[in-house]
Amino acid sequence: MPDPGLQPQRTALAWQRTGLSVLATSAAIGFAAFRLGAPLLALSALVAGSIVAYLGIRHFPKGAARANTDTGAWPPLLRTVSLVALIALLGVGVSVAGMLHT
Repeated sequence: MPDPGLQPQRTALAWQRTGLSVLATSAAIGFAAFRLGAPLLALSALVAGSIVAYLGIRHFPKGAARANTDTGAWPPLLRTVSLVALIALLGVGVSVAGMLHT
């Protein structure tokens, strides 16, 4: 019989990787926005990326705590998807601004 703790552990590790990669991407977007002269856009990208990284690393329950959750994974998942969509829109905006700037 397989260990019941392995699947939640793999899921938690996947969310950690997702959070860190979104943070790195938002840092790149923020850096590009700052170089284009849009510090508010840069700050928005970094704040949104930090929130996604926090949700991915800290919020999703792991191990035995996973069985004790009442709400499940949907509320943090929806928040994460919303923030990732916001970061994607910020990235598109920075890309368009970069093309128009040159």
